[in-house]
Amino acid sequence: MSQPSSPTPPSGYGLTGDGRTGDSEQNGASGKNGEPGGGAYEPHPLIGGRAAALRSLAAWRAGTPDTPRVALLTGSPGSGRSHLLTGFLMLCDPGYRERFDLARLDPSTVPPSLPAPAVPSAADRTPAQVLWLLADHYGIDAVRDAQVYEALGAGGTERVVVVPDVDRAGPVRAGRGPERMARELLLPLAALASVRLLAEVPREAAALIASALPAGTARIIDLDAPEYADPEGLALQAEAALDPAFGVPELPFTVDPQVRHTLAAALAARASTGTDGSRLAVQLASTGWLSAPSPAPDPHHHAPATPVDALDLHARRLGADPAVLRAILAPLALAEGDGLPLHLWAPLATALAGRDMTAEIADGMLLAGPFVRPVEAETEAEAEDETEAGVDAGFGAEPGAEPQASPVIALAHPALAEAIRAQLPDVPAAHLRLATELLHRVPDQDWSRADPYVRDAIAGHALGAGQLPRLLTDPSLMVYADPVVLRAAVEEVAADEAAADQLPAPAHTYLRTAPLLTRTRAAPALRARLLAAAFDEDGLPEYAQALRSRPELAVPDGPLASTSPPTVPHPQPMETQA
Repeated sequence: MSQPSSPTPPSGYGLTGDGRTGDSEQNGASGKNGEPGGGAYEPHPLIGGRAAALRSLAAWRAGTPDTPRVALLTGSPGSGRSHLLTGFLMLCDPGYRERFDLARLDPSTVPPSLPAPAVPSAADRTPAQVLWLLADHYGIDAVRDAQVYEALGAGGTERVVVVPDVDRAGPVRAGRGPERMARELLLPLAALASVRLLAEVPREAAALIASALPAGTARIIDLDAPEYADPEGLALQAEAALDPAFGVPELPFTVDPQVRHTLAAALAARASTGTDGSRLAVQLASTGWLSAPSPAPDPHHHAPATPVDALDLHARRLGADPAVLRAILAPLALAEGDGLPLHLWAPLATALAGRDMTAEIADGMLLAGPFVRPVEAETEAEAEDETEAGVDAGFGAEPGAEPQASPVIALAHPALAEAIRAQLPDVPAAHLRLATELLHRVPDQDWSRADPYVRDAIAGHALGAGQLPRLLTDPSLMVYADPVVLRAAVEEVAADEAAADQLPAPAHTYLRTAPLLTRTRAAPALRARLLAAAFDEDGLPEYAQALRSRPELAVPDGPLASTSPPTVPHPQPMETQA
């Protein structure tokens, strides 16, 4: 079972060398019931506050009387949902729980000692993938989704399930991943009396699920609501982010307690201002200050309220044009999957900006560095877990898929990507530029030789541009593209009444065949055989013959094998929809 994507606490942040919580002076003592000031209890060492939200989560895990069985953790992007959930799950995991001195924490914020819940992340996954991860976790032997739900609801055993990252659900960014996850997975799970469910969801999904359930079944924990906002805890987090006692560099504005306190207070106050305020701004601003400490930050001029404010103020403090920083980061905000291969960063930034961005990116690491992170390569154990789950779920990477050679980078936080996308004047046009650039990078239009990101991500960008049907006349793309991603993208078009009639005939054949492609985790050669047979069955022999004409696929001869291979049109240059 995967865990939420938030980081584990850094060394020294409330944990001593032996892994236990440290002294109250280092943690930042809090008052009675976890509120700042009195010194009776310490805050959670990772979270640094959020006592009211932790109490609600602890009551949910304990199953206390009058506590709804379903908890929906929500809030605006950057409100700290994943951070809070990670800290809570530390207390739910018996192995990690032992590292805390629980006597120092408010007992009402600590869940009882119980087995760890199942935690399948929804990030980049379909509802079926998450469901079958649960089936694998609980050892359910089934062949259909309905059988999994039946097994989860059977017997007297309570199943405790936590689903994080629903805001990032779905294999393609432009799809309806969060909504589908809510309707197709979370609602059926929530309807099972034997399932105690906690989901980290966007606000719209929380409202959808809660309104569909009987009264009293679900509780919405909205971190932007006054009872959960905890501005005092945010002030503690801001000060800890600048305190050398927690591992940050010793700089003039971090070693001086008064200067540090003034900066932290300004950060917390600005991030708590109005409906546009974002707690993520504290993280982004402090990281920018620490990575580029000169000129020194000014509490009156360099404290942002929103993630975009953090970008702009950082650029201005360094004497740069904020528009240049946004242009550097734009391709990362639009990237599909886990992130963007490093070698594609400059070409895609150039495509978006309409001018050569190579020099700006090469010279802009001090400018952009605080807002970019490397994406860690998947470990062998994680890959094995994904593969095993994929067999059950009908999804997964193909056997023997080549590794990504180029380092992969991403923005520091998904909410930063969302904020940058919201500032773009025309998101479909931006996706169109990216898709066009990727299409031009396919050697001789041979998808077998395409870069893995180009091959697998172009469907998502074309979907975002409203131009995916133009790609779906090339059977070679259908063979070599990741079938999970391509299937999800085509399904999005098919489900859109306004766009479904634009799908060409080969796309309908692909949709009919896609479940078999994903369920078998078929390699390209097997995909080609299955698709060629399907094209023949659907009266599209020219597409079947186009696959048979490729020697490396070794598709067996069919009815038209003796004829010369027909010309199958490659995707035409894409253009924006009227």
